[in-house]
Amino acid sequence: MKKIFNFIIIFFIFTINAFGETTVDFRLFTSSYAYNGENTYWEATRTTLTYFENFTEGAFDIKFNDLVSLRVGASIFFPFTFEFPQGIRFFPIVTTQVSNEFISLRIGTMVGGHNLPATIRDPLMNMTPVVRATPDNTLIAKGPEGYQYNEPFTHGFYEYGASFEWFKGGRGEAYMNWQIQHNAKHRERFDVGIIYALDFIKIFTPYIAVHYWHNGGHEYPFVEGTPAITENYVGAIGINGEYLSILYTASYNIPDRDNNITKFGHGLFLRGNIPVRNWFEIELLSFISGFYINKNHKFISIEGDPFYRAPFYFGLNLKKEFIFDNGISLTLALINGIFLTEENKVGGRYDQELKFDFTYIIPVKKASLDKANKTS
Repeated sequence: MKKIFNFIIIFFIFTINAFGETTVDFRLFTSSYAYNGENTYWEATRTTLTYFENFTEGAFDIKFNDLVSLRVGASIFFPFTFEFPQGIRFFPIVTTQVSNEFISLRIGTMVGGHNLPATIRDPLMNMTPVVRATPDNTLIAKGPEGYQYNEPFTHGFYEYGASFEWFKGGRGEAYMNWQIQHNAKHRERFDVGIIYALDFIKIFTPYIAVHYWHNGGHEYPFVEGTPAITENYVGAIGINGEYLSILYTASYNIPDRDNNITKFGHGLFLRGNIPVRNWFEIELLSFISGFYINKNHKFISIEGDPFYRAPFYFGLNLKKEFIFDNGISLTLALINGIFLTEENKVGGRYDQELKFDFTYIIPVKKASLDKANKTS
């Protein structure tokens, strides 16, 4: 970690001296949260889980001109536990961005999530850098593979790859998240997403998205006992706005491509977001799977909220966010739901979330007066 900070300091000093017209800010962001997830029928959805964690990020935002910027820093992830230093992780932050009012290209560390519904991308990824799950719940093909942290799931708040966004004629994004490389212990893994929404149409916002997840590789011999290639295709089309979602979703899961083991699934996802004055928000969710049309069909998104693998899910979420001055926010949420298993058994979900975020920006260097006069 000391080497990382030394590199950041040296790079920062060099940048200031080499590019005298840059604007530099130091951004400190910290997020502390408690999330308790309780539910029944673990094998059909997920195991119960609890998060008591913090991650703190320090980074320099270097703006070279109106188009090019660079963010460089590091983040430390700290689970609240007496088993110190077990579980502590560091995430490098290096993002090059080229953007204007029409497009944005980011390469490196990506944060902020993607405009994907919960059926495709688990909302917990926007909360924690380390999404916890057991091997049975991830649906990643089983085998004697080994991972750095002994966890098969590989990412959350921080992603590493590239993202291209456009803001003209609607808003869209194409991105690739490179998760792990293929080595002697495990296969490579990445996911790709393409998202497009006509966001200038309010409420009934036309929307389409495709997500691809890949676990494979060719650089090393496969660990004996593991499938060579596993893949997951998911798509959604319909309406997806701030207050209303009506989406037809479909999936094609391939746990073992060489042996042609596949599973198709589809369903209808409904979401309504109802603000109750300035008090709180009510979010109503419903998912009805095509399992009721064909028992062989099962909707599966490897990275989606696991409760949408059930044939039927109904959720009622309550959320209150307090926004204070100076970049401080406090979020309280109750995530509740009932679901039906394939055996038509009734299960329940009752999660609770408490999250505190703080952002503080320190101006380090402003553009010179000559530069400011040229742009005024």
